[in-house]
Amino acid sequence: MKQLKLGLIGAGERGANCYAPYALKYPLEVKFTCVAEPIDERRERFAANHKIDGAMVFRNWKDMLAANPDIDGVIIATQDREHYEPAMACIQKGYSILLEKPMAESVEKTTEIVRTAKEKGVFLMVCHVLRYTPFFKAMKEDIDRGVIGEVKSIHHIENIGYWHFAHSFVRGNWRNTKETTPMIVAKCCHDMDIFNFLLNGRKCKKLSSFGSLSYFTKENMPEGATAKCMDGCPHNKTCIYSAYKYLDDRKDRQNFRDIVMRTDDKQAFLEHLKESNYSRCVYQCDNDAADHQVINLEYEDGVTVSFQASAFTMDILRETKVMGTKGEIEGSIEDDEYEIRDYGTGNVTKVKVHTPKTLHSGGDECIMAQFTSCLLNPDHLDEKYGAMMSLEGHVMAYAAEYSRVHNGEVLELEQFAK
Repeated sequence: MKQLKLGLIGAGERGANCYAPYALKYPLEVKFTCVAEPIDERRERFAANHKIDGAMVFRNWKDMLAANPDIDGVIIATQDREHYEPAMACIQKGYSILLEKPMAESVEKTTEIVRTAKEKGVFLMVCHVLRYTPFFKAMKEDIDRGVIGEVKSIHHIENIGYWHFAHSFVRGNWRNTKETTPMIVAKCCHDMDIFNFLLNGRKCKKLSSFGSLSYFTKENMPEGATAKCMDGCPHNKTCIYSAYKYLDDRKDRQNFRDIVMRTDDKQAFLEHLKESNYSRCVYQCDNDAADHQVINLEYEDGVTVSFQASAFTMDILRETKVMGTKGEIEGSIEDDEYEIRDYGTGNVTKVKVHTPKTLHSGGDECIMAQFTSCLLNPDHLDEKYGAMMSLEGHVMAYAAEYSRVHNGEVLELEQFAK
């Protein structure tokens, strides 16, 4: 087997810790031979872990591409507003690309990336990892086998989780839509993609959306709260969003602690936390991301989808119910199982899916396996692995945000895309 040579642009949480470990697990198949990352610690750690020649380690992606690395493909895992430029530059270089979602910060730029890649004959794959998970692949196989007849509607809930939302969309990188992308795009273009995947690429015809930033505002700030939890705030022991609660021994804390600072030294962590955005009072941030939002969608053939995303949940999980003419399927990817309920017989069949206990239920490793397979077998590329369906999901998410801001206006998707 040929060993693929890959480059990485952005060695943060997604690039270095979700996708790149595939090369360490399957070193005969993949090797990272160059990296671009502006943060010294991340760049040096990645280069050391993957034994990259010092001459191919860069602070800036422009310098990396200027060096004309001999690579088969590149992974772009920078922040949302830092996708467009490197993606377009890599397309011009002819490099195959695995691009983190969302592809860009506007419909126009997103469409341009996909169109240009197609025109140049460059393979572009988007990190919509959920459709590659064992769970959703199994669910789709049962739907395609006709076990519930003809699909008529889907109900889907994205339980973001109160702690996750505060971390990412109030204090964190996705808090302000002027600096990044709207919550419904950054978080939920995954979900739009799953609807399109389960419905075999049917086109969404129209949608409307409602929601707002309703809670994480100064109006809801406890009296006497300080700008940072660790500045002597009188509520830092009782507030459910206190930064001190990063140290709680709860299942939803470890991943977020590692994002703040990957260390076992409690004192060093607290000192770093105090100086970071993650210790800011959640009621006094520069955030404008909606904390709850609903979307109603109508597809070809009259199929309807209802979707809800909310910060105000205990668990961080997705729940999916697909309703057909002969039965229904319902389950949660985080529970590793779903039920098939047959209307005619009344039988209920539980389907257990072996799902790796990783951040995206095995999707990160599965998409790397698919990306490398596509690079190794370019003559057998299937359009379903390309970026066109991903583009549809992005357009839907951006349209939903437009509708939300414009009082729930019903949008014709084809017209909106134009």
